[in-house]
Amino acid sequence: MDTVLIVDDEPAIREIFTVYLEMGGYKSHAVTGGMECLELLKTQKPDLILLDLMMEPMDGWETLFAIRHYTPSSQIPVIIITGKPPTPEDILQYGGLIEDFIVKPVDFKMIAESFHRIIEKDRELGHEIDRIKSGEQDPELLSEYTRLLRLVRVANNLEKRLKDRQSADRIPLKKLEERLQWLHKKLGFPDRLLELDEGG
Repeated sequence: MDTVLIVDDEPAIREIFTVYLEMGGYKSHAVTGGMECLELLKTQKPDLILLDLMMEPMDGWETLFAIRHYTPSSQIPVIIITGKPPTPEDILQYGGLIEDFIVKPVDFKMIAESFHRIIEKDRELGHEIDRIKSGEQDPELLSEYTRLLRLVRVANNLEKRLKDRQSADRIPLKKLEERLQWLHKKLGFPDRLLELDEGG
């Protein structure tokens, strides 16, 4: 059974997600902030982290960076929950560190149903990276590929969701996608990793 860690300082959000996660066949843990999250990660390794941005005293970005710098949790997929749509600059800066941005108000049921797909995609990427690492590939190129793949997925998912909003700015992806394609071929990843998420 996959485990999801909910990091949010709003009790109602934690409770609603817990209900939908359990209905969807997940095990869930819920904590109220960044410090609790990091403490839990010392003893447990969830399959996915759902992370709110607006928390105090440690906000979501600080928590995300701490998760990524702590080796046992550095590869756990993270979904950011935010009250306002991220800017193109936010996406370019943080998109390579996460699996998705979810903008409130949240359709809890739909989002919970998408977690299996996200976890499976992350596992497949991890298996492919392990396979390629066993060869002579440059680890820096592998790291760049992983970051770009996440960033492009995040940007495409957001643009699909926000396409009807006038405030949605285009994210400048052309050069990043070209670099991702080049790395993809050079490193020998399977093409299915580049398939867009139809459920996004």
